[in-house]
Amino acid sequence: MAVTLTLTDVDPGETQIYVFGTVTLSGNYPTGGDAVDWTQLVRQLSVRGDAVDWTQLVRQLSVRGDAVESSMTDPAYGPIQASFTVQGGTPNQYQMQQGAAANNWKMRGYSTGSAGAEFTGGAAYPSSATTDTITFSAQFRKMT
Repeated sequence: MAVTLTLTDVDPGETQIYVFGTVTLSGNYPTGGDAVDWTQLVRQLSVRGDAVDWTQLVRQLSVRGDAVESSMTDPAYGPIQASFTVQGGTPNQYQMQQGAAANNWKMRGYSTGSAGAEFTGGAAYPSSATTDTITFSAQFRKMT
């Protein structure tokens, strides 16, 4: 019952922050979908391999620190668009459902090899899902 996001790239666009990375699934798949916590990306932002505080990130992105943080943690500004994509491998599909806050989105998994059935709730993730190469992309508002 874990969806782990690993940040691989950040693109500070003009009005939005684009983030990209990989997804790892483990444990059991909960009925109705597994929780996705976008705020875990905040802890992964780094410069030269060292952990970065928000003031350093602000200088890089040229925005106010409180606004950048809000864009990733405030439910009013959480991701405005997000998706999971399988890179080759299985025909599994992953659907995102927006939560009330950035830390409680849901990911629902479907196995297209079995007529598009949702993964079995309460059971271990299928091996096809835990070995999928899954990437994510998400867009957050850049507040100025």
